[in-house]
Amino acid sequence: MWRTLEADGCTWEVRSVVNTTETTSQGEYVLEFSTKEPNRPPRRVVIQAGSLEDMDETSLRSAYLQARPIGGDHYGRPGKTMSDAT
Repeated sequence: MWRTLEADGCTWEVRSVVNTTETTSQGEYVLEFSTKEPNRPPRRVVIQAGSLEDMDETSLRSAYLQARPIGGDHYGRPGKTMSDAT
């Protein structure tokens, strides 16, 4: 069973994913927040390896607020740069 977090009006499942791309260095994992709601893409943020087990509710909420949606800009549209994001 995945850990869960209540935020933005829905329940998010929290899991750490080992990422082998150049965006993370040795000893870092990607923390992923996903929900079953189809209009909300997964959100990801980089954390230190093994730190998910030590996170309490406040730490999870802080990580959630730092996480950004994947698959496009943070408005959810792939490839579109918003004028206020410059």
